[in-house]
Amino acid sequence: NMVVVTRQLEDEVTIHPITEEKILNYNSYLAHQRYYDDLKHVDIRYMDYGTIINPNYKLASDSTAVKRGNDNGGQNCGNLIIEQRKSLGKGGFCWDAAFCLGEFVIQKESEWNPDYYNYYSNLDDATASTAKKTNVLELGAGTGLCGLMIAKATNSHVLLTDLPELLNLMESNVVRNYCHPRDSPLSNNEKVEELRDDLITTSSENAKGTASAHVLRWGTPDDYTIAPSNDVIIGADIVASLYDPIALAQTLYDLSGPTTKIYISSKSRLDRPHELFWEEMERLFHRVEKVFNIFSDDNGKGKSWSRLRNTSVFFIVAEGKKQKA
Repeated sequence: NMVVVTRQLEDEVTIHPITEEKILNYNSYLAHQRYYDDLKHVDIRYMDYGTIINPNYKLASDSTAVKRGNDNGGQNCGNLIIEQRKSLGKGGFCWDAAFCLGEFVIQKESEWNPDYYNYYSNLDDATASTAKKTNVLELGAGTGLCGLMIAKATNSHVLLTDLPELLNLMESNVVRNYCHPRDSPLSNNEKVEELRDDLITTSSENAKGTASAHVLRWGTPDDYTIAPSNDVIIGADIVASLYDPIALAQTLYDLSGPTTKIYISSKSRLDRPHELFWEEMERLFHRVEKVFNIFSDDNGKGKSWSRLRNTSVFFIVAEGKKQKA
């Protein structure tokens, strides 16, 4: 049995009986949200995000779609557990901007999934499972948190990409969250057996989409061949002082097609890199829009795109690749 080591209304952390690693119940953090500092959970090995919900079923024309949802107001798309690795530095952690972007992009699925309305009005699971999946590319995926949220909840295939040193972590988290006896491609995978041994796995049974991981280095065109056709490109907290923001914008341009939609999340802490990135994105794309995680509705009531109500998180949405002169 797991041992709970924290009090109610605080982070609920358990200790795994075999590995003795810490596991955070992320919903316990969402229940209080008393702090938003970047390093709040760096000593946690496993982040248990609970059930990933697709709220879009409430929008389907068929009334039975709502009945198939659960108490959280959408359809159960399975659980998500993400491993963090402190030894990998910043790329090995789960960040607020990644969680917020995942929930934002899931809610915006009608914008980027061309078969959105057909998919959600057809409630036959067998038919839905064979529908063409939208290609989603994640840059700087790190742990894979954002991309795996989207893969669980939407009719998509998400390709997680990052530097070579992060590939093993991304692959482990993909397998960890798509570990199920009925998944024949993984049935003889040694990594699956290794993860099953530590019991910190979750099933792909309810997942709407699929995921994989690969190395993709920005500014290295040879790496771009793994993602030749991207309907959507996402990136969480990738506009940073560590990287050249102009080169990042150029990479997004090179990986985009005429109809590709781009969703980037960030935190208000790096003014100059964001200014340079914004200027270059406006030069390269017809539409570039900034959307805040916290906003007011038409009645002046405060709303949040994500259950994580971090006021410093915002999103950059871009589309309409311009032709080079």
